[in-house]
Amino acid sequence: MKVALYARVSTEKQIDNYSIPLQLERMQAFCKSKGWNEMSEYIDGGYSGSNLNRPAIEQLQKDICHKKINAVIVYRLDRLSRSQHDTLYLIEKIFLPNNVQFISLSETIDTSTPSGRAMIGVMSVFAQLEREVIIERLRDGQHKMIQEKGLWVGGGLDNPYGYIQVTPGHLKVVEEERQHILRLYEEFIKLKSPTAARKKLEEEGFKKLNHNRIIRILQNRLYLGEVSFKKEWFKGSHEPIISTELFNQAQQIFDENRVASFGKPKKKLFTGKIICSCCGENYVIQYASKTTSSGRIVNYQNYVCRRRKLPARYESKCFNRRIKCSDFQHEIFNRIMNLEMSGEIKIPKPLNFTKQLNQIDRKINKLLDLYMEERLSKDLLNTKLNDLNTQKKEVLMKQQEITEVSEVQKAIKNGIPNLFECDTETQTEIINLFIKKIIVTNESLKIIWNN
Repeated sequence: MKVALYARVSTEKQIDNYSIPLQLERMQAFCKSKGWNEMSEYIDGGYSGSNLNRPAIEQLQKDICHKKINAVIVYRLDRLSRSQHDTLYLIEKIFLPNNVQFISLSETIDTSTPSGRAMIGVMSVFAQLEREVIIERLRDGQHKMIQEKGLWVGGGLDNPYGYIQVTPGHLKVVEEERQHILRLYEEFIKLKSPTAARKKLEEEGFKKLNHNRIIRILQNRLYLGEVSFKKEWFKGSHEPIISTELFNQAQQIFDENRVASFGKPKKKLFTGKIICSCCGENYVIQYASKTTSSGRIVNYQNYVCRRRKLPARYESKCFNRRIKCSDFQHEIFNRIMNLEMSGEIKIPKPLNFTKQLNQIDRKINKLLDLYMEERLSKDLLNTKLNDLNTQKKEVLMKQQEITEVSEVQKAIKNGIPNLFECDTETQTEIINLFIKKIIVTNESLKIIWNN
């Protein structure tokens, strides 16, 4: 009997309280009572049960599909998942088709019977309900913090530029960053371009910020001394960095830029990036017009394969489809803005070196305890300590070798501005940052992303 023991906790605090060792201890005792000795451990420490994006649960599914597992055991059903949909998916699509028995110790569930499978559905509903209640309570608490106390609740461990979080929700101004933000607003109002303002400040020696972050700073009411919850703004407890007058002037320039660029063909947005899947030629703009039933002439633009637009210059004509410029732009803008949710660009999860280092430190402390209790010889202690210290050095070296994430990944993580509201210069910068090529087929647009 090849048994998989799956354990999960959602926070580092739970890990420190030995929740995972407790789960494993109970599951191992159960296996021994059954005479099952071939056990494999699958542990997700610090991962939410709201989805299946967990390394151990992904590996478990792979091993089940490769017929390496006969049974899966969990301490409680909600350790497997807090989503009813995901729980039923694992049971019905992964475990049962591969003849894998599923056992939950706390609920004493047996998936080999119809009533057991029905009970899974019932328990999953309550696990999901519990999660949603917790989320709702958290949101209510955040709303109260914001509305009644004016505290900042965004950003996790990250501080908003210009401030540092001294205690949870309490922001203190960072003077050097305050000066940067003030100068950014002043130069943007003067030059009417976020790119020009950024370059001017970099020449003055200010910190280099990416384009998306510049846009967010210039549109963020946090710097007026306000805090937000669900897109609603309230008076904050922190010190404002800019005046209302300065903020309103900046927003007026954004509005003027949008109006100035509205309805104009964005010739340079996709120059050289749109490729025909049939013949490999570039797509270019073709101007056209039509007369309405009222006699009014309407002008519009299409993207069309160059070989279709100018067939006389080629041996044969291409018949790949035309695309209306406005429709093309609308789809591309939306796909860029939805990158965080769509997953078209994969962002690798950061490696948890802290967890590895803590594990090594716990092993070292355990060895020292054994030595102090005279259950370990000094020679064996030194041998094992040398081995663990070597492992620790290797982990630290790997940690130092990790490179910074790409500008594309930073932009996705920090949030992509609304491209429909940006000026042409900003739109072009963002498109160049994200997109290498756009391949036009008869049915779809295939984007080759920069990553």
